[in-house]
Amino acid sequence: MAVIPNRRTAGRAALWAALAAATLLTSGCAGWVRDNLTQSATPWRRIQPAALPVTLPDSRDFPIVAARMRDTGTVYKTYNVALGNPTSLAGENRLTVDVQTLPDSLFGALVQPPRVFPVPLYTMETLTVTTRREFPDMKVKVADGARRNRYGDYDYATAQDAVNSCVLAWQLITDHKRMLPERIEAVRLEYRVCGVGSDIRALLAPFDGLTLTLPETILEAQDLGGL
Repeated sequence: MAVIPNRRTAGRAALWAALAAATLLTSGCAGWVRDNLTQSATPWRRIQPAALPVTLPDSRDFPIVAARMRDTGTVYKTYNVALGNPTSLAGENRLTVDVQTLPDSLFGALVQPPRVFPVPLYTMETLTVTTRREFPDMKVKVADGARRNRYGDYDYATAQDAVNSCVLAWQLITDHKRMLPERIEAVRLEYRVCGVGSDIRALLAPFDGLTLTLPETILEAQDLGGL
């Protein structure tokens, strides 16, 4: 004969199940990042170049002028690096770095701020809007194929007029097996630079030679020869 549970017992079991679920959601696992309770971006704050998660090769034309950062929740950190601009063109030469970390609990995983960068990083529509804004009155061309730095392939577009050339390069790094620390979910890089002349390779050289300096261990450049 089937056993019909007592209503009071069933209600108490449901209550305990709800409490257990709440405890699970709010308890931390192996602590990487605190629970993500604050979702809005903090104000920008200036930092020293040494505090950046990236180093750039020395460049006479594109030295680091200033650096700032902000947090979005406890998941995203955004860094903006202002670079020297040898041209008279409007706009800021810059490198932007977004670091996405992993939350340390189920609650943190469920309650996250909106992603600070889209995936894919660009569509043809959004790239057209961006290049028109960044390089007005210049002839823009999207590279036919990807270029490669020590962290893999990246895409880029060029812009030129009679005197100057510009590049916009973007890259999303998600390779945990060979590059990123375990607690880092992704790193997004965007590089915008204008210079005098028509040497596109020279404009891309700082992006080709940059090195991530995230906490913990990431693969060094010499270890990536097989990529």
